[in-house]
Amino acid sequence: MVSLVQTDVSIWVALVHGLLSFFSPCVLPLIPGFIGIVLGGQKRFQRLAGFFIGFSVIFSLLGGFSSLLGTFLAKYGDILEKVIGIGIITLGILYMLEIQIFKGKNANVWKFKNAGFVGGLILGGAIGFVWIPCSSPVLASILLIAAQKSVLKGILLLFVYSLGISIPFLTIGAALSKALTFGFGKPKWEMWVKYIGGAFMIILGVLILLGKMKV
Repeated sequence: MVSLVQTDVSIWVALVHGLLSFFSPCVLPLIPGFIGIVLGGQKRFQRLAGFFIGFSVIFSLLGGFSSLLGTFLAKYGDILEKVIGIGIITLGILYMLEIQIFKGKNANVWKFKNAGFVGGLILGGAIGFVWIPCSSPVLASILLIAAQKSVLKGILLLFVYSLGISIPFLTIGAALSKALTFGFGKPKWEMWVKYIGGAFMIILGVLILLGKMKV
């Protein structure tokens, strides 16, 4: 029973991290264009399927790599837990301050507008890489959590993380992005997402650091 509860907690934490990444201020204004490429033109179903797989694979591989690294440090479990707690607290502060760990790069994704499954696969991977620098504090936080898990569990957590991004991205993303950014300059919602998301990460880090929460 305890193991099941812990599993549920980590899955839900991964999903919340994905939703936070979706609302990253530097990404949300780009979503209408991305959706226009994914869902516009010809072969949209094949391109959509390829996009989802490519997008999910990028983050799943990151989760597997993080867990693989964590297995080498397993004998330092107590120390690793403290490092992860402090790391997540630090990343929560960076998220509040809108400090990115990695510098983003422009990706020319418009050439995939009429691509099929393979093109969608490459497109999903490309957009995944665009997302990495923008959501770097949130992504780094969930990767720290994945480092405590087995490789398969790390892959699962980052797959769920990608679902947290993909579901709103492919459903309400375009309408939400336009509504929240239209005519407001830098909207107030960004401040609330920034502080609520950062506070969530800081509280999570403190609980892990104190040994009060196993994720």
